[in-house]
Amino acid sequence: MSWSCGIVGLPNAGKSTLFKALTAIDVNIDSYPFTTIDPNVAVVSLKDSRLEALAALCSSKKITPPAIRIVDVAGLVKGASRGEGLGNRFLGELRNVDLLIHVVAGFEHPHEAGNDPASRAEVVNLELTLADLETVSRRKEKLQPQLKSGSREAAMEQLFLNRLEEHLQKGLPARLLALDDAGKTFMDQLFLLTSKRMVYVFNGPEDGVSAEPPPELLELARAEQGPLVSLSARLEAEIGELPGDEKELFLQEYGLEEPRVEKLLQECRRLLGLIAFYTVKGEEARAWLIPGGTTALEAAGRVHTDMARGFINAEVIAWDRLIEAGGIAAARELGAVRTEGRDYLVADGEVLYFRFRG
Repeated sequence: MSWSCGIVGLPNAGKSTLFKALTAIDVNIDSYPFTTIDPNVAVVSLKDSRLEALAALCSSKKITPPAIRIVDVAGLVKGASRGEGLGNRFLGELRNVDLLIHVVAGFEHPHEAGNDPASRAEVVNLELTLADLETVSRRKEKLQPQLKSGSREAAMEQLFLNRLEEHLQKGLPARLLALDDAGKTFMDQLFLLTSKRMVYVFNGPEDGVSAEPPPELLELARAEQGPLVSLSARLEAEIGELPGDEKELFLQEYGLEEPRVEKLLQECRRLLGLIAFYTVKGEEARAWLIPGGTTALEAAGRVHTDMARGFINAEVIAWDRLIEAGGIAAARELGAVRTEGRDYLVADGEVLYFRFRG
C-alpha cells in the first residue's frame, strides 16, 4: 500500500512548480490556466537519516527510503463543483488521494486578480465543500428505499448525513466533524474531499524573496487544524535541479538549512499518521511506512505476504540501540533485542527481523 498527496489550488498558483520541486524532475510548466490536464504522478522519497545510519552500519549496498505518491491535477476554478473548467475530472482525481496540499499564491495572481491569499484559499475550499454537499445529497436519495422498508441502519445513516450536511452548510470541512465509530464508518464510505487532511502551502514571490504568510491565511489554517508551510516554489524547484555542492551553497545564500519542501513532506507524513520501521537483510536497508497502531503481523505482510502467512515472531530493536550496539549480533549478546508476537504494536524507528515458516 502506498499513500498519496494531491496538490490543489487555483490555476497558476504554482502547483506544477511545487510538483517539480517535490519530485526534482523536469515537468513542462507554462503560465496558463489548465496547463495540467492529465495528472502528473510521481513517487517521492522522504529523507531519513535513521535509515542512512543503519545502512552505513550494515554496509548495505542498496538503500530504499520511505516514499509517498504526489499527484498534481488541473487547477480548480470557481464553479468546479458544477463542472466548470475541468471541475469534474479534477475532483474525481482528488477523491483517490489521502491528503491535500493546498497551494495558495502569495504573489499577484493572474487568474484571481485582486484577491488576497486567504480569499483565494476560500475559493478552493468552497468548491470542495459544494462537491461534498452534492455527494451527501446523492447518498440521501439512495437511502430512500431502505428508509421506506424500515431499515434501522439506514435510519442511523440518515441522521448522520443530516448532521454532516448541516456541518458542511456552515462552511466547515468534514474532517472537523466529531465522529463516533458508526459515524466514521459512514464517513469513510463517502470519500469526501473535505474529510481529507490538508496542508496549506503559502507560495511566496516567484523571485525567491522570502515572505511571511498573511495573518488571515494563518488563521484559516489554524481554524481548520492544519499546518501551513511557507516557501517559494520557484526557488525550491531551482534548488532541486542543482548538484550537491552547488545546492549547499545556494541554501546558505538564502539562509536555509535544507529545502523547505523537506519540511512539507514531513508535515504530510505526520498528518497521515505514518511511522517507519526498518529491515536490514542481505545488501538492502529499507524503510517501510505504516500507520501508527500496526501490528507485527501486519508489518510482516507489508514486507511480503509469505511472511504474514507463516509468521512466527519478530525480533525487535530500536534503531539507535542497534547503532549503539554496533550490529545485530552484538545487540543479541547484550540482550537488547526483544522477541515479540503477532499482536505487538510496532513503534516508530524500530528495526524488525521476522521469523516465519516458508
